[in-house]
Amino acid sequence: MRKLPFCIFIGLLLTFSGALVGAESQPFLQQTLETVSKELAEAHSENRLTKAGIKKMRSEAKAAKAAAAKRVRVIKRKIIKQEQELERLALEQHGLEKKSRVALHQLNELAGVVRVSARDLLSLLENSPVSGDEPGRFKPVRDLLAENAYPGMSEIKLVADLYLDEILKSGEIKRSKNHFIGLDGQRVQGEIVRFGALSTIYQSSSDNSCGYAVYGPENDALLAVSKPGWRVGRSLKKFIAGESAAVYLDFSGGDAVRRLALTPSSWERLRSGGVLVWPILLVGLVALFFSLERFFFLSRVKSNTDRVMGKIIELVGVGDFSQSLELVENKKGPVFKVLAAGLAARKATRDVLESVLEEAILKELPRLERFLPTLQVLAAIAPLLGLLGTVTGMINTFQVITVYGAGDPRMMSGGISEALVTTKLGLTVAIPIILLHTWFARRVDVIIGDMEEKSVSLSIALKNSDVNG
Repeated sequence: MRKLPFCIFIGLLLTFSGALVGAESQPFLQQTLETVSKELAEAHSENRLTKAGIKKMRSEAKAAKAAAAKRVRVIKRKIIKQEQELERLALEQHGLEKKSRVALHQLNELAGVVRVSARDLLSLLENSPVSGDEPGRFKPVRDLLAENAYPGMSEIKLVADLYLDEILKSGEIKRSKNHFIGLDGQRVQGEIVRFGALSTIYQSSSDNSCGYAVYGPENDALLAVSKPGWRVGRSLKKFIAGESAAVYLDFSGGDAVRRLALTPSSWERLRSGGVLVWPILLVGLVALFFSLERFFFLSRVKSNTDRVMGKIIELVGVGDFSQSLELVENKKGPVFKVLAAGLAARKATRDVLESVLEEAILKELPRLERFLPTLQVLAAIAPLLGLLGTVTGMINTFQVITVYGAGDPRMMSGGISEALVTTKLGLTVAIPIILLHTWFARRVDVIIGDMEEKSVSLSIALKNSDVNG
């Protein structure tokens, strides 16, 4: 294709050159023409081959294009199918994610329920006396409640088994020889009887002491928490020895026993009141001594003297003064002493007789009113001492607050205890003293009234006797 214009140009050039050169150049021209013809033939042949190649290439290109278009259509169909499959998988993935979230939420709820049950179980086991028979019983439950722990089927089965075990052992009475921690904090051995999950009693092998015990999770052992009174302790010893079937139980699950152990004794309460407790107790002891003396004295004084007085009036009316005086002198009491003084002065004038009777009454008053003013003073002193203890305790409390602040209430408990105990003790001592003083004063008033009444009756009887005589 590229040589054809050049050959035509060469042929035209040779044609014009032949006309110019002439006959002399005929052989050379002939040769040149043959060469040109040959080149021209080759050019035509090459042109045909080139066209055939182009045609073939075009046909191959068309075939390749068609094949490529077919492959593109196939790939597009595959892409569409894959896009549809991808959409389906995306929807399925969304559904699975939703189901997974629901399942995870349910699983977390189940894990929460298991943890709550395990926490309740741990509290139950820590307060159950059954755990004293099996050290390390609730350790798996504590491991389950750890921060990085997640409950599985084995842990759920463990919680259920421990609940069932607690239910079964809560209904049995078990006697065993085991170690426990005594009241002195030392580990001792003894006889232990557990009544289900209600109470546990013990008897020490060293000193045969009996009492109640509770399970201490900190020590993972039974703790002796209280020494009961004589009557309860005797009942516990009889039950452990097999001599009795009755025993005192704590149906509060150990709360009453723990409270009994935390309750301070009377001596500890008094010591917490400070120094002023002792003056208040001294006031109470002195008042008790005086009250007992007055009680025994006044209880021997007879206030119902009407029957004797009637007989004396009869004897005086008939003039038998010696027998009436003998009757009065054989009786004991302030009333009869006043009557005896009046009978002894029966021959005196009326004014003298009344003065003698009044003097006899006044003579008996000091013996009747003995220690009553003292009791009244003691009744006033006791609450004042309690009030003084209250003021002292509050001063100590404020001093502690000044030094240490009010962050720790235990630092202030000493002053508050002193304030409350002294006040309580002062009132406890003062109230009975006031009541006793009131009763004694009323009793003395009754006796004084009886003396005055009988002295007037005797005076009238003696006057009538003089008139009749």
